[in-house]
Amino acid sequence: MKTAKELMLAYTAYSFRDPYKAAEMFAEDGAFELPYLATLGLPPEYKGRDAIARFFESILDIYPGFQFENVKVLIDTPEQVFAEFEATAVSSKTGRTVHQLFFARLVAENGKIKLFREALNTLEVAKANVQNSADLF
Repeated sequence: MKTAKELMLAYTAYSFRDPYKAAEMFAEDGAFELPYLATLGLPPEYKGRDAIARFFESILDIYPGFQFENVKVLIDTPEQVFAEFEATAVSSKTGRTVHQLFFARLVAENGKIKLFREALNTLEVAKANVQNSADLF
């Protein structure tokens, strides 16, 4: 059975290479939360493997080749892990590059991800994807 750290490292290694395989890492009733997406008018939570996989697919549509890098585990217990990681990608909507520093808490239950709560810089998302991002300021 995988620990929280093992799940975090596996998730960050291939979550956006195969969205459905990544979603299988979640418990059937597992949740993926990005609370700050609500500031952009997007759902802040995806519950269940199908919803999570579809969300991951939508990220790949916007950012083909998206992949996490520079994973740093900061807090590690068997059931919970907290980590920072980065991603740099090009938006298919605008051609602009976005660089993100994420941080996330993963809660493991029975070797699966029960909760993955992630934070990102929504201003960077908006700047990379809004056609007239200068209008944001």
